[in-house]
Amino acid sequence: MRLCRLTHGAGIIVRDTADEERIIPLFRGYPSRKVRACRRLLRIANGSMATPLAAFVLRLCRRELAETLLACDPDVLDVTGVPWGIQVRRALEAQFPHWFSDGVGNGEHPGSRWRKYDASARVSIVLPVYNVRAYLRQSIESCLAQTHTNLELVIVDDGSADDVAAALGAYDDRRVRLIRHESNRGIAEALNTGFTAATGDYLTWTSDDNFYHPRAVEEMVGFLQTYPSIDFVYAEMHVINEGSSTHPAPMWEVKPPEWMWARENNPVGACFMYRRRVFDELGGYDPSAFLVEDYEYWMRVGKRFRMQRLFTPLYYYRYHEESLTARYDRSQVLANLRLVKRRHGVRV
Repeated sequence: MRLCRLTHGAGIIVRDTADEERIIPLFRGYPSRKVRACRRLLRIANGSMATPLAAFVLRLCRRELAETLLACDPDVLDVTGVPWGIQVRRALEAQFPHWFSDGVGNGEHPGSRWRKYDASARVSIVLPVYNVRAYLRQSIESCLAQTHTNLELVIVDDGSADDVAAALGAYDDRRVRLIRHESNRGIAEALNTGFTAATGDYLTWTSDDNFYHPRAVEEMVGFLQTYPSIDFVYAEMHVINEGSSTHPAPMWEVKPPEWMWARENNPVGACFMYRRRVFDELGGYDPSAFLVEDYEYWMRVGKRFRMQRLFTPLYYYRYHEESLTARYDRSQVLANLRLVKRRHGVRV
């Protein structure tokens, strides 16, 4: 059971099923003056001033409060330790009633029994490959080792000079499918080929130098099934270097979806999942958005669908000399990103 407790310091103590704790600031990732003011006011809300002050703050920052707490993905939200807890409960109970069931701490709380998870839901993972690289095996095996087993791994060989089919011969698994481009057409075209052939109810893609946590697919599928109003979910990542395989590693913190419009970086990262209807309505990735194909797609998603981050690390993102991140200067990526923003009518 994941228990989240609000603190006097306007933080959230998150305790997971392994009894590990981390502290997340309330409104994390929201840099606006309004949100900074809300955080300061909640820190000083105490005694007789707690009720009117907290009520004002929650009217001002209710949306950011709800998004940050949802990113913690609580089974139980304990608000009893702060003087403004009752105001938080009144603000969010209608939207998230299961978080506030009585019995916290005395063994009576129903825990996570209200959550939904259908193990029969089909998931498609698309993996574009251009030549066989050192980390390909680890990437493939992380997909096939998922606790959610009803998945297909659609590998798109994008005109490799290497024999990708021979490299895949070691995997006797019906869930692995290989599609080949006779010439190199780029990552966007490879993704479009893969998703056009995909049969899953839920879709995602990964890279041949990164790999998943074993519960990544199950966690994201369960989240989307539990919250049907959300169409796209994205999670934190561990950042590792060449030769590394597991953590401890630095954490790449996900930002609110609004960062796509307000900032010049990608808030989503490389660990995400979305419903089939997103692809059905938006179509494929844009080959002209070189180096920012994912960012351009996320902008289209954000205009029509609800996106939600998760403060749960479910992926390992590797930096190495052959990665796109290392091969291209950041200024080139930013230039392409700004072109995409202008195309979508966003002021740069």
